[in-house]
Amino acid sequence: MPVSSRFLLLPILFTFNACREEPAAPGPSAADNAVASGVGVYAQVCAACHGLEGEGKEELHSPSIAGLPEWYSVEQIEKFRSGTRGFHLEDLPGQQMRAISLTLTEAQIAQAAAAVAAMPARPTEAPSSGFDLEKARYRYANDCMECHRYNGKGEIAFRSAPLISLNRSYLLRQLANYRAGLRGATEGDLYGAKMVERTKALSDEEIALFVGYLGALAHGDDPRSARER
Repeated sequence: MPVSSRFLLLPILFTFNACREEPAAPGPSAADNAVASGVGVYAQVCAACHGLEGEGKEELHSPSIAGLPEWYSVEQIEKFRSGTRGFHLEDLPGQQMRAISLTLTEAQIAQAAAAVAAMPARPTEAPSSGFDLEKARYRYANDCMECHRYNGKGEIAFRSAPLISLNRSYLLRQLANYRAGLRGATEGDLYGAKMVERTKALSDEEIALFVGYLGALAHGDDPRSARER
């Protein structure tokens, strides 16, 4: 083949080889973009109180929220926004959350909730040695399990909270808040009213018993055999 003919073929060969290149890797999906955006919202608005990994901060009375399902996080923020939570003057952490929630758009709430749900959950602290596990298991099975389920993960149908990834101090405080009417006492909060009714006669020791058992539940205990038939 003459040299000039070979040069004429070069553009054709380059074009042919370009067509045979591997396709470009697909870009991030819409779901991936939503989670990435949520991480940004979370880091900017939520992490100062709840920690970069959703671990909570004891000194700020902020709970561990890592791994909470999206429906629950969204519902609680909406309760803060509406004044159903954080309404009582003695509930200072609740009032702070209410103020922050009012700065968020619906899209930001959804994005931050998605970021929280994607975080690895942190189990509630295990009870200390000497804890009366049998008594606590019985009380949970017959007082709490119907709504919060045998595994303590809550139930969307009952709007019941996931419990076994919340830190001990927060659980103690929230049960005391229900008992005192600092939470769940606003008109129309049907599920909160149920918790107020359940806790109003509890002693501090009984509250500690329930919270201790949530720690046992988070670490693998099973209450189903203790349920009264």
